[in-house]
Amino acid sequence: MIVGTTTAALAEAAELAERSGMDVETLFEVLAGGLAGSRVLEIVGPRLAAKDYAPTGPAKFMHKDLKFVLESAEAAGAAVPMATAGVELYRELIDQGLGEKDLAVVRQAIAILGDSRAAAGGIATVQESTP
Repeated sequence: MIVGTTTAALAEAAELAERSGMDVETLFEVLAGGLAGSRVLEIVGPRLAAKDYAPTGPAKFMHKDLKFVLESAEAAGAAVPMATAGVELYRELIDQGLGEKDLAVVRQAIAILGDSRAAAGGIATVQESTP
């Protein structure tokens, strides 16, 4: 659960940074020096930055693992909103035909989602409620 959702968060940050004109490697160097630094960033970060999706472990396995987390959480009566979002994202990745590639391919899946939403007239955002 931690690896899958952290990788997805780093992939989102990488894609946002690149689309905003920031160097992804620089972003990851900054993150590594602060509270966001982690073993996941250290290992997966370079592949995310380089868009290197050569399989070291198929991304489809993360979907399987996160589905198991959801089943366990349901049995325990626990809420796991990040894992729930992760299952949806990794399912989308598989539907895009990317499941056999490395876990870092979640960045490509996020880019595809961004491109398709932008083409449809913009990216949906959470509506803020007014008091």
